[in-house]
Amino acid sequence: MKNIVFLLFCAFSLFLAIYYYRQYDETQRQLELANRRVLDRDTMIYGLQKKVEQRGLADSSSVDAPEVVPSPSTLGKLSPGEINRLKAKGLKNPEADLKTNLTENQQNVLQQKGTLGGTMAIRDIQILNERYALAYFEDGHQGGYMILKYEVQPTGRIAWVVLDSYQI
Repeated sequence: MKNIVFLLFCAFSLFLAIYYYRQYDETQRQLELANRRVLDRDTMIYGLQKKVEQRGLADSSSVDAPEVVPSPSTLGKLSPGEINRLKAKGLKNPEADLKTNLTENQQNVLQQKGTLGGTMAIRDIQILNERYALAYFEDGHQGGYMILKYEVQPTGRIAWVVLDSYQI
């Protein structure tokens, strides 16, 4: 009787060992496949970034003409031409100056009121180009997005106008 129990225990242990080894082996294969996919995507993204940079360098030769955004991935980044035009209007560091100014004047721009004792505040700002910005706002309970148009006055003063906003 003891021998049968011992043999059943050994058989069960062997079965568990084989089962878990196969699970481990399958997981290792899936991990390797996922790593290959990530590497392939990283290589593709790197190649696309190089193409965008090359297009950006080729397009920056004409500073006076409006620039065409070569791909959606460049949205939220000011081009060298846009930075130069904003610097000519009096901004030392255009993106940082614009974000700081909007943060300082957010109470004049935000039309939504906070709920449950919260205070609406702008949490994230993306400068889309030399005229428009996208901002995310929230009070800890509710949030939303707004599209703003800005104009840099010759004195360096920045005027903000909300074009559209919605709460999520």
